[in-house]
Amino acid sequence: MIKNLIFDLGGVIVPLNRVACIRAFNDIVGYKDFGDVLRSYRQTGFFEKFETGQISSREFREIIRSNSIREKDGKPWLVSDREIDYSLNCFLNEIPQDRIDALLLFKRSYRMLLLSNTNPIGMAYCRKLFRRRGYDAKQLFEKQYLSYNMGLAKPDPEIFREVIRDSGILPEETLYIDDSPANIESAKALGFNVVLFNTRDNLYGKISEYLEREQR
Repeated sequence: MIKNLIFDLGGVIVPLNRVACIRAFNDIVGYKDFGDVLRSYRQTGFFEKFETGQISSREFREIIRSNSIREKDGKPWLVSDREIDYSLNCFLNEIPQDRIDALLLFKRSYRMLLLSNTNPIGMAYCRKLFRRRGYDAKQLFEKQYLSYNMGLAKPDPEIFREVIRDSGILPEETLYIDDSPANIESAKALGFNVVLFNTRDNLYGKISEYLEREQR
């Protein structure tokens, strides 16, 4: 019997816009090859270090600046923290109201946990996105497991093991929802029930369909 729901954040609750983010880094920051850095699921290189807490927001911004065009219209150009943060957060779209509604409905019957590969800049913006819908993320989830706090990132099985240890949940009593096939396979190998989510899916309908089948 399912007692716990664990949600991914980006791509499941918060829709992602990789194209808008790459365009912003190109046009605003002057980072021409950010598409080589930005991945939809798990980041690599210095971005992965940022999302696993190995470098700070300040260090991340300095790396971005060092890879950006230093002049604009023939004049010296120093990219600001605000421009970098804005460009990075173009990756994150507004949370659809129906996804908030789904979380509220599931919260009535299940323990609700969040597990996300994310970074301090992006997570600060996600909290604003939740507040725009009238809720603090803490009101919707019992606990938020964030890669940059944990020093781990999905699909590393260890990040799922840490959630198990910390929360006391049993994988066989838990449904994990993610949009990454690699993350889903990692969770499944540890005994979690899983749902692979597509951003075009209806969150409530997709999860309810699984839960109804499980109860038969």
